[in-house]
Amino acid sequence: MSNEIERYLHIKAQIEQADRHVVNTLRQEHSTSRRLQMSTKRFWLCVTAPLFLAVLVALAGLIEPMRWIYYTSWGLIAVSYGALFAYPVLCIGRYRDSVRNVLAAPFAGLAGINIRTRLLIDEQFLPILISLSSHTLALGALELKSERSGFERRLRLVTGVLQNIGIAPGLLALSAGLVSLYKTLFGMGSFALYLDWVFTLAAVNLFLYLLCGYAQNVLTRDDRMIALTELAMERKKG
Repeated sequence: MSNEIERYLHIKAQIEQADRHVVNTLRQEHSTSRRLQMSTKRFWLCVTAPLFLAVLVALAGLIEPMRWIYYTSWGLIAVSYGALFAYPVLCIGRYRDSVRNVLAAPFAGLAGINIRTRLLIDEQFLPILISLSSHTLALGALELKSERSGFERRLRLVTGVLQNIGIAPGLLALSAGLVSLYKTLFGMGSFALYLDWVFTLAAVNLFLYLLCGYAQNVLTRDDRMIALTELAMERKKG
């Protein structure tokens, strides 16, 4: 039985690798004739690098002689927020032909890209799952559901209600900081927003927002594996 459990876990890993391989292949094929390559790694780098640098600069700004450096932290965190919203716009502009096709025939576009790819992968691994015993499949589905539920509860403890309100609080905090910085630079006031709750809210909200986005991808993969396992169990019963 332990060998079958290892096989089940190995199948799960193979499905995830197949998904990543297909996505990377499609991106490379679509990017061969394009100068600008919009990769997920570049997106994470453009968003997270200025964010962490802004926090480090803000901490350095606590030192009295270097307090002016803290002003730049608002600029850096603004770059992170800008990259977060600029990336989808750039992708739409770069893949405008695909966007037109999706707008013209939404379901056909989704079926041709996402659903078709998932169907091919599921069709490849479903017979392998069916070859496992019903006990192993039931145990695998149970453990995946338990792990998913626990992961979701831990995520909710960290993010709270952020999944419902999104990034709006961070945008408001960022706007307040940039307005105060603008008034300071043009002699219309004094910059009083040092390392306080406003900057903390802007930084933490962005970080938790990215964490939620990553967690949703993990939960989606678990949901798919659970559904595929349950389908294999139904096929064995039939």
